[in-house]
Amino acid sequence: MAKTKSNRNKGGKKSGNWSNADHEARMAKRIQSLQKKRDRKERALLEQDEDQQHHVVDYDEDKPAKKKLKHEQPLHQKRNKNYRNKHVRLAAHVPEHTYKHTHLAHDGYEQIESSKLRLATAQVQRQITALKERLEEWDPVEEAKLAEVEAQGVEDETSLEHKMKKHVQNCKEDAAARAKAQSEQALLYAKHGVNSSFHRRKHNLKKHARPGPETWKLKGAARPAWEVYDFDVRYQDPHVKSMVEANARARRVKNIMRLCKGRFAIDVTDDDKDGEDSKAENNPNGGEGDNNNKLYPPPQPYCRQYLSLLTQLGSLQLERKNYSSARKAFLEVLELEGTQWSYSITNARNQLMNMYMSTNRPASARKLWERLDNDGSAWIRYSAALIEYVSWNLLQEEGSTAASAERLLAKAIRGNVYVAFFLAWPEMFAKAMEYTEELVERGDSPSGSILEAIEYGCCINEDKGMGMWGGTDGSLEWVRSTILKVLTGSDDGDNSDASATQDRLTKANLMSWESKLAKEEEAYEIERNEKEEMMESGRTNESDNDESSHQDDEENDVEPDSLMYAGMFRTAMDWLQDAGEFLQAPSYDFVNSDNNTNDTNEVSDLMNQEPTDDALEEVVSGSGTDDDSSSEEEGEK
Repeated sequence: MAKTKSNRNKGGKKSGNWSNADHEARMAKRIQSLQKKRDRKERALLEQDEDQQHHVVDYDEDKPAKKKLKHEQPLHQKRNKNYRNKHVRLAAHVPEHTYKHTHLAHDGYEQIESSKLRLATAQVQRQITALKERLEEWDPVEEAKLAEVEAQGVEDETSLEHKMKKHVQNCKEDAAARAKAQSEQALLYAKHGVNSSFHRRKHNLKKHARPGPETWKLKGAARPAWEVYDFDVRYQDPHVKSMVEANARARRVKNIMRLCKGRFAIDVTDDDKDGEDSKAENNPNGGEGDNNNKLYPPPQPYCRQYLSLLTQLGSLQLERKNYSSARKAFLEVLELEGTQWSYSITNARNQLMNMYMSTNRPASARKLWERLDNDGSAWIRYSAALIEYVSWNLLQEEGSTAASAERLLAKAIRGNVYVAFFLAWPEMFAKAMEYTEELVERGDSPSGSILEAIEYGCCINEDKGMGMWGGTDGSLEWVRSTILKVLTGSDDGDNSDASATQDRLTKANLMSWESKLAKEEEAYEIERNEKEEMMESGRTNESDNDESSHQDDEENDVEPDSLMYAGMFRTAMDWLQDAGEFLQAPSYDFVNSDNNTNDTNEVSDLMNQEPTDDALEEVVSGSGTDDDSSSEEEGEK
């Protein structure tokens, strides 16, 4: 037996070193040893004081006293070291903020945000890869089965959420089964005794019969003959069967990425209202052999979900300043969605244009707006006008003139006239507009609306919108002078050429803001009334719990109040009218006179024109009309 403290005194009179009987003796011995240590320390301190008193050391006040060498110290000082203030002496040598550097050594804010973006990018990339593989091998039969299962409310067994729920359910069932078995076993023990055979397996087998051969699931050589041997009529070769199924699936599978290229955003129904012309226009590949490609409808909502994921990936890469990856994602969105449409369900076009503008790539931006000639977004058209202005006035490149810049500006104003006034008088609209941060953060306003104008004109970011215009020399003055030139100038004799009138800016384009604003207000009121009626009808049919959840959903998805923002815009226009801004003569100080002799001559001719008195009344009057009616009135005059 090993010699331990519990076995040393075995067989003796004493009960052991750790018994309660010798507790008082042990405590007395411990106190005595501590007292001896304390006495030795006191004697050492007294001897040290006596040595210091007998030793007289001459020292200079300017110089510190020299420390006694170790071999000159008494033996008791060498042997007995003072550990009383050990931590205090060590703390004197530790630098400040040591606790933060050691125990709170976390990353900074930028590193944390970078990690979040990296993880979000990886997550979105995995979703894109999975959905792309599904679209490249699209099986209508399997997708129909999945849709039927989803309609019945059955979850996907391969999803992580389903597996987690199943695990929790199995854990609960196992715990309940164990508790039930333990309770039954305890009842059997209490009723028949512990040694009884009533609760054993043999007795249970007699009570519950063993299942018969019809329930057996045989494997290997024990299987029936018709499953093993080919001479049986009922035998089916598994390899032949799998080959037939694979051939049938190969004939069914469609590559949606190739068939629906350029039409990913379309929600096609059985009765296509566009007809054959729209089908021919939607064909991205062209040719006579692509009729099947044109007729195949894109499966929704998977195609739109793929576009949304690609746009999210581009935004994340743009936030991480991975411009090449962001450009690749945005260009793929443009290619799949198609550039022939005048609208887009994503903001990939706008973000790509802003990225080109912020990274100083005017050539790429020029190619982009040439591809998106039908796009009516203010982010595209006003960016094109700004690039043309820089090319003409600041860089003085060949092929860029004042006429081409004004032509692009006129096209942008016809798309969204509100932005032009935001750019021409930014200080006035900055005072009038409030609660614009919500719209700038949303980024999904419809093209040509007052909400899009506020989103573009109230953006303080230097890389897009108003920030880009404000950072360009003379750009805001150019827009203001162009508007004032049209408002205060006379267009008599220039309306004969219809093509020239269509390209250049007219008074009708600028005066159409009020009619468009009235239409937006009317549409917003109609939509709001319909939503209120639906909410009232839903309240009568739903229970209290359903009503509370419905109200929570409505509060989370609050749309911006167009009536409020329209009133703010009208207030700013009234301030401009009262200040007489629309009657001022245009200023051409922004023109760079170097190598622009032709443009300066045109500007000097325009400056000699006298402003008309009825310009202010036409701009701010309530008779704002559309382009066609206004052009007819000018023709009659």
